[in-house]
Amino acid sequence: MPPCPGFSAQRWQEMREAAIDFLDRFGEDAVALGWTATDLFGVHPTVGVVRVDYCGGLMINARRVEAIGDTWIQYGNQTFRRDRPGRPVGVPVWEAQR
Repeated sequence: MPPCPGFSAQRWQEMREAAIDFLDRFGEDAVALGWTATDLFGVHPTVGVVRVDYCGGLMINARRVEAIGDTWIQYGNQTFRRDRPGRPVGVPVWEAQR
């Protein structure tokens, strides 16, 4: 069941699988590099992934992460940056309203 607004059941399953893959392969590195739950799993508190500007690195697409750095996550030719000035901070997806 999707945890917040903006996810279809299929899309949530894909995102969940990509997030588990990330944690298996990069979880320890992410902790060591200072990534937080909202950096990775953040969503808008009431409208979920509908507000992409609130989304963490693992909530913006269902692609598998290929590399991680101290401020970025790379998926193929797309990069998520957590250090964008003025970026709003959401809540972890498990705390969003349904």
